[in-house]
Amino acid sequence: MKATTALALVAGLLAGCANTSDELTPGAAGKLQSEVTALAQSAADKDFPAATKALDLLTKDLADAVARGEVSPSRRQEIQSAIDLVRADLSATTTPSGPTPTPSPSAETSTPVAPAPVTPAPARHKGSGKGNGD
Repeated sequence: MKATTALALVAGLLAGCANTSDELTPGAAGKLQSEVTALAQSAADKDFPAATKALDLLTKDLADAVARGEVSPSRRQEIQSAIDLVRADLSATTTPSGPTPTPSPSAETSTPVAPAPVTPAPARHKGSGKGNGD
């Protein structure tokens, strides 16, 4: 499932019960829907770090709304299942597929080659008188 499809599912779950105050209060629905919108925009922009942050905030705010009695446990489970799908899709999108390419060696990372041995040139004597036994 694509992240956008899962986001539509979350939005639908929130909108579907906005009028049913015993399952999801209008205030909680409005707040969670605005977070889904921000999440969807970040995902559409391929800003996956921002989308992940928005998803984390949505998860936290859902838990807070449940604790305040603004979301029923059954509605919370449906919304959380959709959130989990979005999280899995984001994770799959941000994880590279296939084997990680091995970088080609560069001059900085390759093993140094030992220089060829240098044979010293024979010394030249110019007859300076040294070593003549003077």
